[in-house]
Amino acid sequence: MAPRVIVVSVVVGFASFLVTELMHLVLVPDLGRHWERLLAEGVSAVVVAGLTAGFMDAANQRQQGALLRMQVISEMNHHIRNALGAISLTTDSIQNQECVQVISESVDRIEWTLREVLLRRNPISEKEIDRLRYAPTKNLRLTTYTRREKTHE
Repeated sequence: MAPRVIVVSVVVGFASFLVTELMHLVLVPDLGRHWERLLAEGVSAVVVAGLTAGFMDAANQRQQGALLRMQVISEMNHHIRNALGAISLTTDSIQNQECVQVISESVDRIEWTLREVLLRRNPISEKEIDRLRYAPTKNLRLTTYTRREKTHE
């Protein structure tokens, strides 16, 4: 557990103890024996501190998981785009225009996926997933490679 989590949970537990003791003194000063009341408030403070530490640790783990996913996405994006660049450049030596067109459309589809799907921030509905999954490649925004190919025709 991180030192910050420990410090914050101890402070929250101590604050819980003080607030509970203050409430007892103000609202019901003659409730039970003093040492029993302090023991109960101390146990409550320990429970509150433990819950605070648990919640903070879970939040830290979620944050670390999100950071790891973002780093993986960034690395995948970088390496896939580099590979697509090499694939796009090799189409210059291919004489068969149908093959060039198929490769070009596939590169466009992969680049669209990297841009629109991999970096999506919010979940979408199942209907939208199906629509995007089976969308024709002609509706995709053209990449630099496709624009360059169309100008050479």
